[in-house]
Amino acid sequence: MIRRSCLATLCITTVVAVSGCGSDSNNEMVFGGDPVTLCVRLPEETSMVVSEVVRAPAGADLKVQKIGLVGAQNVSAKDAFIVPLGSGRSPMGNTPYPPAANMTWEARVPAVNATIKAGEDANLLLVVSRSGALDGSATGMRLDWAGGSKTNTTSYQFRSVCGGA
Repeated sequence: MIRRSCLATLCITTVVAVSGCGSDSNNEMVFGGDPVTLCVRLPEETSMVVSEVVRAPAGADLKVQKIGLVGAQNVSAKDAFIVPLGSGRSPMGNTPYPPAANMTWEARVPAVNATIKAGEDANLLLVVSRSGALDGSATGMRLDWAGGSKTNTTSYQFRSVCGGA
């Protein structure tokens, strides 16, 4: 298992998002990159925004139905948002909730019934909380849209303390 600090998580999320979105050569939806396990620092009784980037296929809009965690243990997802990327917005990494002033966060819309335009990138933002003393985990983030669903290849470890990089 790979453990990463919150700062390393931000860097990895951005790298995975950018590299994953650059490979849309087969006109399919792109969601995540190579499998990776991220440690997200999430102290007990707090919330965190977990972030991923998705690219809609070039030939079709995606109408979002739901964003959630797969295989979640000892954590729950409270709210989900999307932010179309562009207009100078860059992907948010994993960050404490609510985030400090952030151009991407300020442009969020509720995920349910939101549309990601064909060929465009969007930042998926999921508010995750841990209510007990036990560490939490999830085997991925799942995006359901009208006509399909996909789970990214990122596993999450939600811990009070993440080990060194």
